[in-house]
Amino acid sequence: EPIPSQPVEPVTPEPSPIPSPSPQPSDNPNGTGQFRYGEALQKSFLFFEANRAGNLPNDNRIEWRSDSAVSDGSDVGRDLTGGYYDAGDHVKFGLPMSANNTMLAWGGIEYESAYQQSGQWDELLEAVKWGTDYFLKAHVSEGGKTKEFYVQVGDGHADHAYWGSPEKMSMARPSFKIDAANPGSDAAAGTAAALASASILFRGVDDAYADQLLDNAKQLFEFADTYRGKYSDSVQAANPFYTSFSGYSDELAEGAAWLYKATGDQKYLTRAEDIFDNEVGYPSDWTWIADNKSNSAALLLAQESSDPKYQQMVEGWLENWVNGTGNVQYSEGGLAWRTRWGSLALSSATSFLAELYHDTVKQDSRYTDFANNQIDYILGDNPRNASYMIGFGENYPQQPHHRAASGNAPYGQPAEHILFGALVGGPGSPNDFDYNDDRGDWVTNEVATGYNAPLTSALIQQYDNFGGEPLSNAELDALPGITVVEV
Repeated sequence: EPIPSQPVEPVTPEPSPIPSPSPQPSDNPNGTGQFRYGEALQKSFLFFEANRAGNLPNDNRIEWRSDSAVSDGSDVGRDLTGGYYDAGDHVKFGLPMSANNTMLAWGGIEYESAYQQSGQWDELLEAVKWGTDYFLKAHVSEGGKTKEFYVQVGDGHADHAYWGSPEKMSMARPSFKIDAANPGSDAAAGTAAALASASILFRGVDDAYADQLLDNAKQLFEFADTYRGKYSDSVQAANPFYTSFSGYSDELAEGAAWLYKATGDQKYLTRAEDIFDNEVGYPSDWTWIADNKSNSAALLLAQESSDPKYQQMVEGWLENWVNGTGNVQYSEGGLAWRTRWGSLALSSATSFLAELYHDTVKQDSRYTDFANNQIDYILGDNPRNASYMIGFGENYPQQPHHRAASGNAPYGQPAEHILFGALVGGPGSPNDFDYNDDRGDWVTNEVATGYNAPLTSALIQQYDNFGGEPLSNAELDALPGITVVEV
């Protein structure tokens, strides 16, 4: 099962006054859907900002966040600051971070005009660049080839034993790398996909940066394909948090496909097809998750390959989600449920891929209906009449499992800071009411960048289809804990 983080039971902090969250509007002016999808999209980027590591920029909008983990990499004599904390903890796990970055960039590539119209284009570019800047630091080249690549900063066990803000961390944060003798094809190829997709996103915005991203992507892919191995075999500290259960072939196929999209070089498409056909074989009956990119790789090939079998594969996989067959069950309220861990993240990822397939490969209104129903369920159209995005709507989670946002709040009390835009895990079974708004429940109430990345890309699709404007800068600035800085 995809486990974003599995924390130990934290220590109860001392109580302090808790500000009451202000309900936010969920009506939908200037649109035809149920919700203000532009507002939800806008707030999703606030969550990514809340999970930034390193030296924060002058336009940081999260008042309760400041510079943190500014010595990352010092144990190996490198600057490994920046990037994203994974979830409610403070480890920087490279495999999921690269997956999330790719997912964010993909939404921007396919729906650029909608992003421009939504006013969130700059926020998207900044969110993607915060990850890619870190990947560039983590990649060590020599003679135009990858020498080593850092895939994790922080020890998960020590980190999960600490309940406090990232600004006050004092434990050691060791750096972990892969190299030719200790390979990690999944982490390297996954990052190649992130860099190649970002190069497309930045092409025409900052061509020099796009070139740099693409050069690094090519090197990492060659390294991943040449020196085969699972990164979690080479880096034991990745276990049990992000063990590579699916292996590395899915990331290699996805990385090659993205390099084809970024370069137009036929050799990458041929490589993607060969790896998929001979090593992956068929997309997972799950969906896109940090550990398994077979579904996204299949969809990329359905877009780019002349062989119709990839379309047949994607459609066969989507049938289970649309119909609630195989391992997918529908709740009475309409949630397509696959597993107790991150149930809403999985439905979000499938929503994005289903709608994208409809928009770019083969139109099928069932895919659009599926995506619309799943995202609306998340935003509040469910039997609980509750939003699973924090700070969106009038009834949303108060106690996410997130160290920084919780502040000094004791167990059983709302977090001290509103973690605007964060998607919680969601129902732990196909029962719509199997949800626990409790800080100690890291199954249903965990938050993670891996949950928000697919939701963000699904939200730009909803905005593209139905509108629903974001908040004005003045409205955004009025949110508790948020400051809009003009730079």
